[in-house]
Amino acid sequence: MSDSVQLILCGFTAICIYMLLVWVASLFLRNAGIVDIAWAFGFTFMTGLYAVLSPPQFPSDVLLASMYVISSLRLTWHLGRRFLRWYPKEDARYTELRAKMGRAVNAKMLLVFLFQGAVLVLFTAPLVVSLTDGRSELDALGIIAIALWILSQIGESLADWQLASFAKDPQNSNRTCQLGLWRYSRHPNYFFEWLSSVSFALYVSGSQSGLWTWVSPALLLHLLFNVTGIKPSEEHSEKTRPDYADYAKRTSIFVPLPRRNVR
Repeated sequence: MSDSVQLILCGFTAICIYMLLVWVASLFLRNAGIVDIAWAFGFTFMTGLYAVLSPPQFPSDVLLASMYVISSLRLTWHLGRRFLRWYPKEDARYTELRAKMGRAVNAKMLLVFLFQGAVLVLFTAPLVVSLTDGRSELDALGIIAIALWILSQIGESLADWQLASFAKDPQNSNRTCQLGLWRYSRHPNYFFEWLSSVSFALYVSGSQSGLWTWVSPALLLHLLFNVTGIKPSEEHSEKTRPDYADYAKRTSIFVPLPRRNVR
């Protein structure tokens, strides 16, 4: 069994235990939204675990690990503040998900948590490749990946700040944020989160086993559009914001683009 496969199997076992504990915490808090914070911090957890099991040998390994941790802690801080601001109210996505589950809600929610843990393992696969492939040099693809990662962090931070600032004003209740990046994309935060995953896969694309890590951004794109993220967010916004239908007609759903003129 290769070093990378062993590392991934250890990571999968550890993240299942981690998510099981998060699920127990959600039962005490009576709020499944805690999993969002745990998921964001999970990248730091996985990075630390992999670094202990397979210590970085080269500066390029340390750099990629640092990129993961910085992204993780930024998102953890943002989601943690949002959770505390809303608590004990649960994120509408999870409330609506509970309503659709029917019986054995808690057991089904555990499966949701474990699924998110499994996704974390795939999303940190580029780090596994970096730690086990033995490459010491940062190639041109790696440099481009770093530039994309910096852009993704700036973009996501800006989008989160703009939305949070808009939501603070009570007059904006049940209104759609159409300022800054939100004028050009209905989900700029998700776009830049996806761009971050692209940068991680690109970083290790020059490695012998690096190409398969493109499964990570492909899977994230599918999840954002069809499972979590965009789909439930769109459904909730259409139900609760009278101005959202017009906004949706004029604004790109994902990639920031100039607004459309619609009569």
